[in-house]
Parts: sequence; C-alpha cells; structure tokens
Amino acid sequence: MNNLFYTQSIAGASLTLEDQEAAHCALVLRKKVGEIIYVIDGKGNRYKCCIDRQSKRDVECAILSTETKEKSENITIAIAPTKNRDRLEWMVEKLVEIGVERIVLMHTKNTERTRTNLERLEKKAVSAVKQSLRFYIPAVIEMEYADVLKIESTARYIAHCYPEQPKSATLVSENKLSNKLILIGPEGDFTTQEVEQAFKVGFQGLDLGEFRLRTETAAIVAVTRFQ
Repeated sequence: MNNLFYTQSIAGASLTLEDQEAAHCALVLRKKVGEIIYVIDGKGNRYKCCIDRQSKRDVECAILSTETKEKSENITIAIAPTKNRDRLEWMVEKLVEIGVERIVLMHTKNTERTRTNLERLEKKAVSAVKQSLRFYIPAVIEMEYADVLKIESTARYIAHCYPEQPKSATLVSENKLSNKLILIGPEGDFTTQEVEQAFKVGFQGLDLGEFRLRTETAAIVAVTRFQ
C-alpha cells in the first residue's frame, strides 16, 4: 500500500474521490479503471476499492472491503501558533504523523500570529495522515486561552519556562487511552498570570528539560513523551 486517498463522499457500497484527490489518482498516479486503491474517511475507516469510472474531476469506486480501527490518538495539544508560517505548517505535519487527536491554535497574550489559514493547515493534516497511513484526521481549530483551560481531560499539563513555578519531569501514571491536554506557549512563553490560571484549574507543570526549546520543538517533544 504505497498511496492512500481521502474522501468524505461515501454512499453505501461506493465512494467518490473529488477535486485534488481525483486529479492525484487519475492524472498524477495514472490509476486506471479496474485497479485497486485504498481510501480513508478520516474517521477510522479504510476502504479497499476498485475504480469503476474516472475523469479529471472525480473517480468513482466500488468498496470491496472495509477495515476499521478504534481511535488510539488521545492527545489534544494546544499551541500558540508561530509567526513563521513554514514552521507552523511543519509542526502540524509532524504532530499528525506522531499521533494527536486535536490541534488547538491558542491565542495567548504573547501569541505572535493573530491570523491563521485553517483550511491550509487542515490540508497539511490530511496529507500527513495519508503519508503516515493513519486512520483518523485530527481536528485543527482556534481557541482563546481562557476557553482552552475549560477543555475537559483526564490529565492536563502546561509547559512553561518559569523556574519558580512547579514543574514535574515525571508523568502521572495513567491509562494509555485516557485523554490528555498539553499546553505549549509562544516564543515569549506564557505570562505568569496565565500559568497561575492553569494551576488553579488543575493543570500540572510539564518539564521538557533544562534547555529552552522553540515552540514547535517543545510541542513535538511533549507529544512524544506521552506516546
């Protein structure tokens, strides 16, 4: 299985690839009628399909079999988006490849980027899911810091750079399937008030080591520790 395709257009025993997915299948990879391809819906299902009809705009397929996986990605990571777009997109790709359930672009006091192209980031997420042969496509959303603190989760962590504030290098022993929420601040870090707000509602400080990390590096290190 060298290539995965993605669609939400599924009806009974058939599905349709549209737009860029169809063009990639028919024009770039030159798949022909009768060939077998694999398609995901981003919701836990992977379909083995046979191409019935194709054009430049759509590719119609018959579903031969379906493989379903339960969701194993149980981490929500909330990050203050970086000012540099390339670094932000790279971070989203790598987080998806490692495995997260949701990526929240968080507006804090020191957040540098105030506008984000969510549609572009969602496409990056879809591409990363297909590249890593995953079954689920993480949601990519924007939220204010105060609203992020209200997200319900079994275990909640905030990574910060204040030596006088508590941090733990030891993770709480918990079920691997439990939901986790990790907060990663902007390049200028959270404010002390924001860190205190998080502690008041039950967050734990998360120690990522003695050296200061870029936002995107800190996010990847944090998620990897919980995998």
